[in-house]
Amino acid sequence: MASAATNKDHYKARIEKNLDNTLAECFIPEFGMPKKGKVREIYFTDANVVMVTNDRVSAFDYVLPNMIPFKGQVLNTISQWAMNSTKDIVPNAMVGDHLVDPAVVVQKKMKNVGVECIVRGYLWGSMAAAYEKGDRTFCGLKLEEGLLRYQKFPTPIFTPTTKADVGHDENMTMDEVIRFCGADVAQKIKELSLK
Repeated sequence: MASAATNKDHYKARIEKNLDNTLAECFIPEFGMPKKGKVREIYFTDANVVMVTNDRVSAFDYVLPNMIPFKGQVLNTISQWAMNSTKDIVPNAMVGDHLVDPAVVVQKKMKNVGVECIVRGYLWGSMAAAYEKGDRTFCGLKLEEGLLRYQKFPTPIFTPTTKADVGHDENMTMDEVIRFCGADVAQKIKELSLK
């Protein structure tokens, strides 16, 4: 069995060799014009949604100018693993148990609830930045004083946001989620997210 250092060197060399071999965008003429996301081109067929995940980098809702080789493939592999690992909790939209291509995910066409369900276990990312500037209320939840960046919360918290097509996703309170998609759906997505 290869050591972790050997594997790291192998992957590092492979990435370095492919720095100019990245997928910036994708066009599949048979499917027509795609809807462009921050890191995906999305095509709609009669029954399915075909998502091609590219190697662009998005951070804090901005697309950065550099790309990372194989990033889209890695994101899809993680998504596939998560979907397969949680299908006993909630049915998902994945068509089949494996990817047709490392950069492509095929899902059943479904109605999106329009809420991004984020569960946080730690004070990290945009929440940490806002907390350090003095904000203490996030998505209607009051955080205690004296927390440190990367500190683990006693229990995971549900911090939903809007699912913006363009621009920034905006934090939502649970009341806003209820107004947006109804009490039953709001409670169900929170419950499933925290499961």
